[in-house]
Amino acid sequence: MRYFESKHGKVSWDDELRSVVIEWKGFAYGEEFQTILLKGADLLKLRYGSKVLMDTREGSAIKAEDKAWIAEFFVRRAYESGLRHLAMLEPHSAIARMSVNRTVEGLGTLPYRQESFEDRDEAVRWLSAQGRELRAIG
Repeated sequence: MRYFESKHGKVSWDDELRSVVIEWKGFAYGEEFQTILLKGADLLKLRYGSKVLMDTREGSAIKAEDKAWIAEFFVRRAYESGLRHLAMLEPHSAIARMSVNRTVEGLGTLPYRQESFEDRDEAVRWLSAQGRELRAIG
């Protein structure tokens, strides 16, 4: 189910994966960058989800202002929206990959579990396995 789309990204819900999927397309910054992430958090809360597949393969470098915004605001907002597991598909571009990795490393300890992947199938398998122990108990 498509929830939001712009020229720089798309936010959707994957019923099979029971996850928000955020797909980046090119360079987004400032309000555009933040809107895509906030729409992802909104959809997570709306669907009572706990998982996000963040596909940055076609993404670009992250500006310093947006790195600060993620650290100061978005991590908390995503967690409050229900995020517990995030699988990130790394960018194809070496420059973008370094930027994304520096951003993640700069966040320190996260309130949710995040893993990075190069292969989409591997990311989906990992994300699918998350939370199974909770359903088994309940």
